[in-house]
Amino acid sequence: MFRTIFVRLSAAAVVLLAIPTGFSLFNRLAPQLDSLAHLRLHLAAALATAAILAVFLGARRMAAVGGLTVAATLIVTYPYLPGFSPGSGSSANASPRSIRVLQLNTLFNNAQTDLAAGIIRAADPDVVFLQEVTDSPKALINLLKNDYPVQLRCGSSSIGGATVISRLPAATDKIDCIESFALSAIRLDVDGKAMTFASYHGLWPWPFNQQEGIDKLTSQFSALPHPLVLAGDFNAATWSEGVHRIARLTDTSPAPGARSTWLSHKLPNALRPLIGLPIDQIMVSDEFTITRIATLPFAGSDHLPVVADIAF
Repeated sequence: MFRTIFVRLSAAAVVLLAIPTGFSLFNRLAPQLDSLAHLRLHLAAALATAAILAVFLGARRMAAVGGLTVAATLIVTYPYLPGFSPGSGSSANASPRSIRVLQLNTLFNNAQTDLAAGIIRAADPDVVFLQEVTDSPKALINLLKNDYPVQLRCGSSSIGGATVISRLPAATDKIDCIESFALSAIRLDVDGKAMTFASYHGLWPWPFNQQEGIDKLTSQFSALPHPLVLAGDFNAATWSEGVHRIARLTDTSPAPGARSTWLSHKLPNALRPLIGLPIDQIMVSDEFTITRIATLPFAGSDHLPVVADIAF
């Protein structure tokens, strides 16, 4: 009797997990499904556990359903899975020149900006993309002014704006600011060539207004000149439609692999690698190759810094 109950419970668990996991694979069809897709890997891990338990309890048909759903999830999500780090492509081998960039949502009320500034200096990036940058004297743009004298923040909000700071010189052709806290872009001089570096802060997905926010910036995204590096807190997982819609608009590609960068401050930092969301992205046009990308230690924010070496 108890065995029958456990078999039915395990089968029910597989069904209850397989349905949302399966729907998450169709995230391009609706914002609601794209929101579900952010938890795709969490759902798949839970489903795999339920399917293994179902095998041991004898519910092999339902276990097979769960296993197939997990397999489909991994196939669809490839190459945006944890551990799939970028390799050196032909463009990287063709030129020894590279740029190091760093992405960080600073958190508008970060009380440890000195810690963040030290981590940034130790990483030694050429260009830094920041979000939630305020006018506070302790804001990172002020702490790093001597290290990164070229600074641009277009617009602001109650939680600050998106910012690009650089030790590379500004190019003579500049991009005019737009009236949005969500996007700042600047042209920098790299070995005599003008290149675009843009910082973006996306809204949360459905039931919030992520897609509407992208709608408002469609023309600005499409007009960003190449060569282009776009980085930011997208509030969207690497495999999400939100990220890939921006990739299509800007003709860029997100860095492969999934790096858990965000976790609520209400949860321990130690859980971030296990259950955090990969919502901080670095995207490049095809003139670039990302040869290395990694997260850095805790910097006082609910996001981890992401550093990347980009060859061109």
